[in-house]
Amino acid sequence: MTCKASGFNFQASLIAVAVASLLAAPVAQAAEEDMFFSELPIVASVSRLPQALSEAPGAVTVIDRDMIRASGARNFADLLRLVPGFQVTPPNQDGAVVAYHGLSNEEYTPRVQVLIDGRSQYSPLFKSGVNWNLLPVVLENIDRIEVMRGSNTAAYGSNAFLGVVNIITLDSSQTKGWMVAANHGNASIRDETIRWGGKAGAADVRMTYRQLADDGFRKMFDGSLGWFDPHDSRHNQLFDLRVDMPLSDRDELRFSLSHAEEVSQYGRPQSTSDPFRDLSQNSTAFSAEWHRALGGGDEIKLRFSHAQDWASGAYNEAISYNNFFNQPVKYNYLNNPGGESVTDEIEFQHISGLSEQVRAVWGLNGKYAAVKSPYQFSSSAWQDRNSYRVFGNLEYRPDKNWLFNLGGSLEYDSVADWMFDPRASVSYHLTKDHTLRFVASRAHRSPSLYEAYGDTQKTPSGASRPVDRTYYAASGLEPERIDTLEIGYLGELKAARVSLDIRAFNERSPNRIQIVPYALPASAFEDRDQFGLRVRPGNNANFPFGRADTALNLEKVDVQGYEYQLRWQPFDSTRLLYGYSYIRTYANLTDESVVADDRGNNTLKISRQTTESAPRHSQTAMIVQRLPYDVEASVMYYKSGWMRWLRNSYTSPYERVDWRLAWPFKIGNSKAEVAYVAQMSNHDMEGRRNTRIANEMHWFSMRVDF
Repeated sequence: MTCKASGFNFQASLIAVAVASLLAAPVAQAAEEDMFFSELPIVASVSRLPQALSEAPGAVTVIDRDMIRASGARNFADLLRLVPGFQVTPPNQDGAVVAYHGLSNEEYTPRVQVLIDGRSQYSPLFKSGVNWNLLPVVLENIDRIEVMRGSNTAAYGSNAFLGVVNIITLDSSQTKGWMVAANHGNASIRDETIRWGGKAGAADVRMTYRQLADDGFRKMFDGSLGWFDPHDSRHNQLFDLRVDMPLSDRDELRFSLSHAEEVSQYGRPQSTSDPFRDLSQNSTAFSAEWHRALGGGDEIKLRFSHAQDWASGAYNEAISYNNFFNQPVKYNYLNNPGGESVTDEIEFQHISGLSEQVRAVWGLNGKYAAVKSPYQFSSSAWQDRNSYRVFGNLEYRPDKNWLFNLGGSLEYDSVADWMFDPRASVSYHLTKDHTLRFVASRAHRSPSLYEAYGDTQKTPSGASRPVDRTYYAASGLEPERIDTLEIGYLGELKAARVSLDIRAFNERSPNRIQIVPYALPASAFEDRDQFGLRVRPGNNANFPFGRADTALNLEKVDVQGYEYQLRWQPFDSTRLLYGYSYIRTYANLTDESVVADDRGNNTLKISRQTTESAPRHSQTAMIVQRLPYDVEASVMYYKSGWMRWLRNSYTSPYERVDWRLAWPFKIGNSKAEVAYVAQMSNHDMEGRRNTRIANEMHWFSMRVDF
């Protein structure tokens, strides 16, 4: 189906929902649970101080429980489509990739900090990024998601380079009794969730088990193979435990324990270098947090967390090279892109109201991270790092119109040395409901252990030395930096139940880290060919090929644009959300001579990889309509312009339409709901060769709370 047809379908859906809303308006109930529009929420994800959304020193999108349910999403990454400026690949053989304003050619997400109840989800095993397939959170347990759109290392350290996603789960006291939910549909979708909440003495306890499974893509396209049925099924399991224990009228202790694992199938048919195989991954995490209320809004928190990650994807790879005498030699190499990692973190935080006009938060953070991966480092030795950070934010309110925030973070990293990241913000309330915001900030991202020390070599059986090197860590890699200027507006028309959030930005990075083909060091001039690449330098040669990937501070990048989000509730029974983003990226290489340019076009490809890493235009819309008999209909629309994902992978402009129809009812005293969900309802794969989109998927779901 073409985009033109999909656009027609979406317009038809809009008309249908609008008509339904008019018909339903007279019978809509004004019950509190039906009221979507309310006062702007209090958020704590920007400065770490609880602040009204209009007073936070940055733009924030809040995704609440109603939106999560109405979206019909099966996985967390899909929810971020609702946030302006975010890009999300559909899950396929590579798994989901998430980025904000592009600037990512990595398999994982290294530039957006992701937190679950305060614990960072970054893993050294997954190249200091987020493995979205192993997030230890069940959608039914999420209270809200606070997404800060903009740099925030001032509050959360290195990986909050472009933004922060803070997932806040429900308190255990809010999940009493049993909950059972299931999805079953095409592509062998078979999801089951069971949850129990109750008391254990004075403590509130919640235990959750969930499994997700499907057969993935129906079809994929390869330039040499054409259309083929991929080896793409996956099976994911998660166990989660949370305990909230009051110690006194001021003190509370919270424990959480989780274990997530996934087996997914990978590879391509007829490929000797990327054959079919299984990829196994798992993650176990523990967190304990002590919270004490000091009175008057003052409080202290102390949190410790521990996480272990593991992965294995062993397979036999057939490789062939010409030796020094130009004779072909075939090797059988046992490849295993896996390993294990450990992360320990401790954090202290103190919030204090110094006066009626001044509030402050400060804290200390220490983290130890280590990874062991023969695949990434060609060694069984552990690679580790230590980091220590002090952070703080001062809020000053001279009068009812003006609000000043001044924050910063001083961080030491054993890989990156010392870094200081300041942020200054001024908010001016034009009226009680209309606010202008001005923000200037600096952020950094420390190189991952893989970027700084990686060494990926292949020494197959039968070979006396490595025959290939695919990654080489060059010396002198520095933390990448970004300076951001933004102006924002947040306003409400309460009579019309409308709110508007606008952000205009200029993000400038003078030393962006890029992974590029790099000419390996040669021992003599004669070791290089006419292009300056290393080639069979003699009998003592370790590597017959002259280049490998490496991470370099190679680009000057300037990202400019604006984004806005509109919320409107015309009736008690109707809720609309619309977001738009315009992004323009400029990039220049700081040194073209270091790039291995065997065809004279690699430098051009590298620049395009950055400038086209985000679509110029993207938009998202969501309509939620309460119909007679409490039936709820929702339609989600997403449109993206042309962009690049991973290296040599791109997405043509496309539109996506999802919808959900749900009916809540009661079974005795138990609440229940049945729903039908369709994703990518406007597409099939035929004719969409160059677009990384998912197949049309649909399923029935049922949930019972008792």
